[in-house]
Amino acid sequence: MRALLAIVIAVGGMLSLHPIAGAREPKHRARPPYHFVPPSSNPSEQALCEERAQNSDPAGRYAGYPCWAREVFSRQPR
Repeated sequence: MRALLAIVIAVGGMLSLHPIAGAREPKHRARPPYHFVPPSSNPSEQALCEERAQNSDPAGRYAGYPCWAREVFSRQPR
């Protein structure tokens, strides 16, 4: 009985190591690089950005950051 159990365990171990039994490995694809596009230098867009930042961060905790960053940093988690 012990020999039969040993054979079953050995065969089961060999089958579990077989490549077909494993999960498919994900293909590693390189992500395209992230390119930051700053807000336009258009004065009206800049003024809108500053206004949104002031509304998002009225206390001025992030005053040293650009307007787009102030708006993002001061968002409340939902």
